[in-house]
Amino acid sequence: MNNTYYFVGILILTLGIMTTGIDNVYAHNAQVVGDFKVDIGWKKEPPIANEPNMLEVIFSIASDFDKQRFDVIPIQSSSPASIDDVMGLEKDLELEIRIGNGEKEFLTLSEEEDNPGTYFVKYTPLEEGLTKIHLYGKIKASDFEATFHPEKVEEGKMNNSASIPDWIKSNAKWWSEGTIGDSDFTSGIQYLIKNNILRVPITEQGASANKEIPSWIKSNAGWWADGMISDDDFIKGIQYMITNGIISV
Repeated sequence: MNNTYYFVGILILTLGIMTTGIDNVYAHNAQVVGDFKVDIGWKKEPPIANEPNMLEVIFSIASDFDKQRFDVIPIQSSSPASIDDVMGLEKDLELEIRIGNGEKEFLTLSEEEDNPGTYFVKYTPLEEGLTKIHLYGKIKASDFEATFHPEKVEEGKMNNSASIPDWIKSNAKWWSEGTIGDSDFTSGIQYLIKNNILRVPITEQGASANKEIPSWIKSNAGWWADGMISDDDFIKGIQYMITNGIISV
């Protein structure tokens, strides 16, 4: 079997396992504002202290069931609800967050280009604790304010150490031998990091026009796969690629 296809197959299989039962772990918190359901939560759940994350605010048309199930915040409106009413609200929304006993912070939301009515802000929680969010905004010229309690932030136990699934050694070996290319390996590693399958210590993201991978990193990957160097030595190569903009996470 072509090893490149096998590598891709492993990623797809892993994604399938990760998404199985997603409805059971989806921990966004919702309320109804007028005729709109508002969901707020973390992009990566559970959120981990000191790990980069993202907060999502998702507007949708509220069903009758939603209005019975969630708290309803009334707003004045003389026309039927439309998803167009909750598009382009960046300037009308403000999010206040407080985690545990930490200080309140005000964050600015941006709308997703491919998902009208969905807003986000990149945010790294710095401590564990309960999450409390106040959302201030305006829909159809009516002001509203709502409070949400999405999933609590957990202690960052993995921040100073790496966690590497054993099967990645096979991919590292193939890469070191030239069986799979640089772009296949780096895109695979990037995917694994973004989806928390491969965890590396907190590393500052860099940017560079030069995407060439130093030869010592590929050599390290082969030596690591053969058990000649430690996990930490292999991870140093991954961190180098992050800080130098070769991998974007």
